[in-house]
Amino acid sequence: MIWFAVILGLGAGFALGRARLDGVVDWSEDWTAPGWRTWRFWLAAPVGLACLALVWIVRPRRTLANVRSWRAGERLHPAPEYDPQWAQRRPASEGGEQ
Repeated sequence: MIWFAVILGLGAGFALGRARLDGVVDWSEDWTAPGWRTWRFWLAAPVGLACLALVWIVRPRRTLANVRSWRAGERLHPAPEYDPQWAQRRPASEGGEQ
């Protein structure tokens, strides 16, 4: 009997680790967006919370890394500026004109 419980636990852990919750989370976000005063919110909120709890339990390091990156804010590089003379300033050793 104990072997059955161990095998069942390992199988459940494997299934939880391989689960893709993107569709469920998207549905939950869509239904909770209007606000807590709608009936749709109260159906979707427990589902969203269960998905969040599952992610925290199954992948804690990745989740903490995501939280840290969200708190750090946007760190985008500035857009490159257009330089019409870049080819003339390029050295010949890099494959420019010879």
